[in-house]
Amino acid sequence: MMDLNKRQKIILASILVTFGLLSTQLVDFNLRFRFIASLGILAGILSLWALREGLNLTKTVILLILPIFFTVAVASFYFLLPVRWLTRLPAAFFFGLFFYLLLLSQNVFNVAAIRTIPLYRAASTATFLFTLLSGFFVFNVIYAFKLLFLWNGLLVFAVSFPLILQVLWSIEMEDRVVLSIVVQSLILALILGELALAFSFWPMATTIWSLALASAMYVLVGITTQVLRGRLDRRMVWEYLGIGGMVFLVSFFLTSWTG
Repeated sequence: MMDLNKRQKIILASILVTFGLLSTQLVDFNLRFRFIASLGILAGILSLWALREGLNLTKTVILLILPIFFTVAVASFYFLLPVRWLTRLPAAFFFGLFFYLLLLSQNVFNVAAIRTIPLYRAASTATFLFTLLSGFFVFNVIYAFKLLFLWNGLLVFAVSFPLILQVLWSIEMEDRVVLSIVVQSLILALILGELALAFSFWPMATTIWSLALASAMYVLVGITTQVLRGRLDRRMVWEYLGIGGMVFLVSFFLTSWTG
């Protein structure tokens, strides 16, 4: 077998996962859950293969969270798109590009020893963005199923916890996941789960519901990461709260209160 360097492995992994996403055109709709799970497993295996050099147990677990969740999130949303190549081909192209960038950012966390280098800052920003995108897509799918409000809260909590955990871990990149990071992730995920429960009684459109939760994740995780980095000041707090407040107002005015 050819001796590929890490960048070539990342490119190949991205291409293979993208072809897996495209193959949803050929999958029976009744098999979508099995297929999405299989695609997530494939993304995890290929990501592990591409990033394995330098991985320890903690990095293996943490750094695979986002590639798997991002793939599952996009694939779940992908099934909701019109069954037309004109729609799905561009979506698959952008997914492949984003997956490539995602693996590059995860590779930075894998090899970075100095957290002040520009690459680390870029990777942190990219990871935060992909976390929000993954959350948005998964929240969208959860609400689309029109489940009981309790299930909405539980599922949002279950999805949010690992997504938040990997963001908070990336700040210090300890060899082990310390208890404080786990507790903070649980608290933030619990808040998002409670918001999902409350928003379930709000007659929002599916996109607005998921956008509101993703915005709440942005505010909560954004402020927490700045606190952990020791950079939080009044201006940052107002920026985060301002964005969250604007999304809340947009959600309020776009809600049809007449049913």
